[in-house]
Amino acid sequence: MSTATPQSRTPWIPFPPPDSGGRAGVRLLCFPCAGQGASVYRPWQRLLAPEIDVVPIQLPGREGRATTAPYRDMDSLMEALFPVLWEQARAAPGGYALFGHSLGAAVAFEGARRLEAAGLPARGLTVAAQRPPHVPSGRRPLHDLPRAAFMTMLGLYGQVPVELFDDPAAVELAAAALRADFTLVETYAPAPEPLLGCPVTALAGLADTSIPPVSVRGWRELTSGPFTFRPLPGGHFFVNERTEEIVGLLRSALG
Repeated sequence: MSTATPQSRTPWIPFPPPDSGGRAGVRLLCFPCAGQGASVYRPWQRLLAPEIDVVPIQLPGREGRATTAPYRDMDSLMEALFPVLWEQARAAPGGYALFGHSLGAAVAFEGARRLEAAGLPARGLTVAAQRPPHVPSGRRPLHDLPRAAFMTMLGLYGQVPVELFDDPAAVELAAAALRADFTLVETYAPAPEPLLGCPVTALAGLADTSIPPVSVRGWRELTSGPFTFRPLPGGHFFVNERTEEIVGLLRSALG
């Protein structure tokens, strides 16, 4: 029996989880960082199957949705995305959890808040390489910089893969979506209450110069449930570099 729902055939979910034969107990909704698409989580589907169904979420403005206008504010994004998240969470036989990297952490957090408010609390939320939204970034916002300065600062902060800058065509395609992503995350200011009730795990890269590990600890203030802080070797993209370790942590937490 397939665990995919009709919603999984929407553009939001280009890679439905493989058929687990009914063995999957948890559905893990995964949100990528700025400039990346849902395909980054395809290896996780194999690594966590069959016990956990990994559902990568594809935001507009990247990969197969590159020509779709990206969202620039969280409320507009959630108005379109929430019905998809609701269907996925409601259909998960053993409950659902969320994982988000950088920008994706903010989206995952807001999705978890709205689902919990609607009566579908998550089994857990894992956020990686992102400051909690109630903590000031301590730097000038990037989204309103002139184009050249914007791309230069992203490169300096390590918030886009360096190989992107070797391809001028890729830079042109990505610039608008990246600016929209940073507008969304830098202007996101959720109300301080209510707190989440689910467990929250916050992962930080020890060499991340854009999101210092100490700032990641602040996620503990956003849940009344258990909190775990785990720093890992690597920079802002440690999620891509330490896949096996992170997948193991998720399997232990959700298994």
